[in-house]
Amino acid sequence: MLKVRLIPVMTFNGVSLVKTKQFTNARTVGNPIQVARVYNSRNVDELVFVDIKATEQGRKINLPLVKKVIDECFMPVTIGGGIRTFEDINDLLGIGADKVLIKSKALQNPEFIVKAVEYFGSQCISIAVDVIVKDREYLIHQKNDEKVLMKTFIEKMHQCNVGEFVVNSVVCDGMMNGFDKILYQNVSQITTKPIVAVGGAGVPSHFTELVQTNYNGALAASSIYHFTQYTPQEVKKNIE
Repeated sequence: MLKVRLIPVMTFNGVSLVKTKQFTNARTVGNPIQVARVYNSRNVDELVFVDIKATEQGRKINLPLVKKVIDECFMPVTIGGGIRTFEDINDLLGIGADKVLIKSKALQNPEFIVKAVEYFGSQCISIAVDVIVKDREYLIHQKNDEKVLMKTFIEKMHQCNVGEFVVNSVVCDGMMNGFDKILYQNVSQITTKPIVAVGGAGVPSHFTELVQTNYNGALAASSIYHFTQYTPQEVKKNIE
């Protein structure tokens, strides 16, 4: 098989690392600095760290903590959570983030993304696409329940020339029953930008099954590394 990027995802609630099921029922899973250190020792390809409560709580991400996480890593790191301004992006890049992950601001103000790409470069700007299924349609998960079609959102961000889409299936999140393969087939038909698939991995064969659908994006996961004996090295052996 072709080499694919393997990316652990660390989700933070402002206090500790947590892991959700379908974006609810968060369980504490450790200290972000220690967990980043472990992932670094296991030679993962990249790391994603997201403060999942920053936007909801109306606060900025904890820059000193994020810097400590980044300092543990010799791989590229993507940081998300509470990004509203150019200053927020500049602060994260300034402490060593390779990319920033944005969702709420992209939904509220696509022009902000256009300007961010122009100023910082498309390679720095990743877009979070959290997907729910309702009435047989793929929609963007939002707290306000506003109906935004996934296809429309991705097309708009593609036109903004963003660097990457991190696509998370909410229904698969934390369930460890496998990726939504049809979802990623759909996304691959909407954009030619790099895609990171998140949500559902529970055993190494789940990664292989997605790759075998001719999906050629990156493979991201969290629960499999927190709650099973499988390591990133074991997953890599299974997919390469």
